[in-house]
Amino acid sequence: MLGFKIWKVSGDSMSPRIPELSYVLATSWLKFLPVREGQTLLLRHRSYGVIIKNVAMVDRNGLIWSKGENERSLTVEELGPVNKDQIIGRVVSVIKKR
Repeated sequence: MLGFKIWKVSGDSMSPRIPELSYVLATSWLKFLPVREGQTLLLRHRSYGVIIKNVAMVDRNGLIWSKGENERSLTVEELGPVNKDQIIGRVVSVIKKR
């Protein structure tokens, strides 16, 4: 499907922009472009499994620090960094539940 996949969202760490039970369209081929602050990524986190987060920063070692949008989300420090190999894809669209 040309590197696109639809994922169902569970949890509210990205709400209100991406509410629980919504869907996101993510593409794997954009993950090869430079990662920048503010981008929304689908990540394979070692402790939390597949998560959707915004890029908070990319450090000088190329590690990606991320955060949720909801105040109840885990902090940047609690999530810790991930490397570029843990990127599943970049979120390109949100389909909100009705």
